[in-house]
Amino acid sequence: MHSIEQRVKTRIMAQLITSLIYEKIVVYTMTHLKDNMHHVEIKGEHASYHFDVRVTESFDRLQLTSQIMKVGADGTESPTLNYAHLLRDVQYTFTKDTQKIEQFIGELIQTELKDCQALTYKLNHHKAVPKTFNALESYAMEGHTYHPSYKSRLGFTLEENLKYGPDFQPTIHLTWIAVPQHHVQQTISQSIVPEQILQHQLGQETVAQFTDTLRQHVENVSDYVWLPVHPWQFDHMIANHFAEAWLNGDIIFLGKSREAYVPQQSIRTLSPVETDKYYIKVPLNITNTSTKRVLAPHTIENAANITDWLKHIQAHDPYLRDQLRTVFLGEVLGMSYDQQHLPEDKRTATYGALGVIWRENIYHYLEAGEEAIPFHALYSKDTEERPVIDGWIQRYGADNWMRQFINVAVRPLIHMLYTHGIALESHAQNMMLIHEKGWPTRVAIKDFHDGVRFKRTLLSDIAKNPQLQDTPEAHQRINRNSFIETDDVQLVRDFVLDAFFFINIAQQILFMDEAYNLSESDQWHMVYDCIQDYLRAHPNLPLQQHFDLFERTIQVEKLTTRRLREDNELRIHHVTNPLGVIHHDGAIT
Repeated sequence: MHSIEQRVKTRIMAQLITSLIYEKIVVYTMTHLKDNMHHVEIKGEHASYHFDVRVTESFDRLQLTSQIMKVGADGTESPTLNYAHLLRDVQYTFTKDTQKIEQFIGELIQTELKDCQALTYKLNHHKAVPKTFNALESYAMEGHTYHPSYKSRLGFTLEENLKYGPDFQPTIHLTWIAVPQHHVQQTISQSIVPEQILQHQLGQETVAQFTDTLRQHVENVSDYVWLPVHPWQFDHMIANHFAEAWLNGDIIFLGKSREAYVPQQSIRTLSPVETDKYYIKVPLNITNTSTKRVLAPHTIENAANITDWLKHIQAHDPYLRDQLRTVFLGEVLGMSYDQQHLPEDKRTATYGALGVIWRENIYHYLEAGEEAIPFHALYSKDTEERPVIDGWIQRYGADNWMRQFINVAVRPLIHMLYTHGIALESHAQNMMLIHEKGWPTRVAIKDFHDGVRFKRTLLSDIAKNPQLQDTPEAHQRINRNSFIETDDVQLVRDFVLDAFFFINIAQQILFMDEAYNLSESDQWHMVYDCIQDYLRAHPNLPLQQHFDLFERTIQVEKLTTRRLREDNELRIHHVTNPLGVIHHDGAIT
């Protein structure tokens, strides 16, 4: 088997098999070997599978430490990387849904194809680690480190993946359309004037050209709103599902704009090549890591309101503003196509398919001597398997660097939770580390339109009464994990523990353990000490009693389970919290 194909298959199988055990999806037996090593056996209908795992100190996440051996009915034994056969053969702890299994296998197959494509490209084109933020966004192409279908991009052909996937750093030019104002819901931050943003983003020449085009079709150009559309979305959605509106003159084609963009890891967020311009987030009717990449209208309508709310909090919070100097990349302008006039079937087919969010650029905030790197690049490696951050670690030392990183990364998140009652969904794609010559100094956080959670009665005085759109019932039915406001305090706290500690910080800790032999236990003690230092500096916080980060177990989302069962309820399970173990037992054992 070709080495790249072998490497990708091995990764998919490892992430799949460990998540099947971790989420208790399949029937298995586990035998303790020594220390934190265990032997696992899974019985299937036609074969059995056995392998070794390490139970990490990071929420008991599992790491595969051996080959997966398949034992056939005749007793013959051989290593296997055939995830499709495995998923069809194993016994499940719930009613087996063959349709869901085949859909999931399809996601894994597409992940294999597209990751092989991306890895081949990287090995052939990227000999040196890039320096700029935008280039690092593309270079660090590993994707989700837990989710087995980390690069499925269902909807993209391999040719389209090459054309629009972030791994290949393509240059993208947006298509622009004009829509009657009464068919568009807008959200505008108090900090901007939409017309000025449009002029700055497109340039006077393009604005004049589009205005002339619009005048040829309508009497009053001010009655229309301009919307950018991803070229893939235009070809696959606008030209098909919106063809009637196009032919009737309700949608007017303006043309392609000149300014160039490159896709970020989220695929639908585009970074302008000219760094003084805004990021643009546009919907794509594809599925990646098992999530539809459309933009739900109610989240667009919340974008600017949440931005103004967070900026208001920061303006009135000296610690957040002056000491932490946290950057909230504001989502300053949002537009969504109002579907109410469409037939019901058409509304379903086009839900979230046409809209945009304009986001501030990280370069708007960097000061002299500062640079930024996406969090997911911090645990990336170059083509020689050398960590991207290796130069920094050699310069500052693993222990010193990691301690500083934890202080810089953790404090803003726990401050927002403990002081204001707000949880931020700060997984690796939503956070950027700002540094000076590799030394962490502060963080930037983004993606707020559907990435905050709170209980209204527990908000601080500064944060009281945010004016937000409710999550529609229809949206809740198809995505039970998507909501901003809740009465369940635990769901607020676990929003931080899951996205930030379980996925984001745990991955960095596991990486530092593997790459630099910096023990997990020592690193979690650093995190614990950071939180305790914060609490000592801010005594008598009224919200601390509600948001206990030191419970022995926490609830995290069952990502693989959601692919194999109907998504009609919250799929969560309890896992060991390393911060809770330290708090109650004094050490992780």
